[in-house]
Amino acid sequence: MNFKKQEKKIFIVFVSTIVFYSLFVIFADIKKIIAVASKFNFLILPFLLLIISFNYLIRGYRFFYLLKKIKINLKFKEASIIFLSGLSMTITPGKSGEIIKAYLIKKKTGNRFSEMIPLLIIERLTDGVAMIILGLGGVYFFKNSLIFLSLSSLSVLIFIVFIKLKKQIIALIKKFEKKFHHFKVLDFFLVFFTNSQKLLTTLIFIKATLLGIFAWFFEGLVLYLITSQFTSIGFLQGITLSLFIFSFSSIAGFFAFIPGGIGVAEGSITYFLTSLLRLNLPQAIFITLIFRFVTLWFGVGFGLLSLIKVLHKNYNHRKK
Repeated sequence: MNFKKQEKKIFIVFVSTIVFYSLFVIFADIKKIIAVASKFNFLILPFLLLIISFNYLIRGYRFFYLLKKIKINLKFKEASIIFLSGLSMTITPGKSGEIIKAYLIKKKTGNRFSEMIPLLIIERLTDGVAMIILGLGGVYFFKNSLIFLSLSSLSVLIFIVFIKLKKQIIALIKKFEKKFHHFKVLDFFLVFFTNSQKLLTTLIFIKATLLGIFAWFFEGLVLYLITSQFTSIGFLQGITLSLFIFSFSSIAGFFAFIPGGIGVAEGSITYFLTSLLRLNLPQAIFITLIFRFVTLWFGVGFGLLSLIKVLHKNYNHRKK
């Protein structure tokens, strides 16, 4: 892992985000944003951060569960700290920087880097399925989203079929390797299938997806609690729309392959808050910024602290 490169990437993303958010606020009129902020009960923030912590706790447990399935035996506390360290890389394109978890596991246990790749992919895949399921209720209110969610579901289905045909694909890869030798893409898939046998089962996939649904529900709940301060919409409709808005914007941000989905996620959330919940633009932008602080930047900050703790512990261990 080249930490200098990762530090530069995070710094660039952080500066770019400040610029983007500044333009975002200026676009909506700073005075109007301040007026909206004055009506918001900021005392609710600790409660929102507590709720979002349940998301990290459940996903941390899922990470621990998947590690056990590939015979990597860590204590829950150790696995959780490594999982939380991965949150520091949420602002990398498609969360690709979360591969740092594989690096930290390698340093901790000595397991090969390639053994962790299937686990990281299963995490992302089950997150995607969980968000699609959580977002289905919103299709009733926004019919055009059906196409987007269908395409997302299709991409997941193709991947699952791809997994089910692993024996045939491995045989095909080996034939190609004879012609192309060490072609990186072929090597990646061969390593993935070779080290994924223990994880690619129906039961594990269902359990990991259910944990994902439970975890990501809390993000939708946070969005509902923030928006409820500016609208009198009922709980059932409000939570359904909030889950849809959050899920849709997260999937869109992921497929855009932009660090943290920054710009795409904010734009999607703001658009849906104004079109589905009938909030005015300053309200929508303020809610979006608060929501992203609680669900994205709090996690990134928490992740950086965890990463510093892990690296400091490893450094002290090497000195001994």
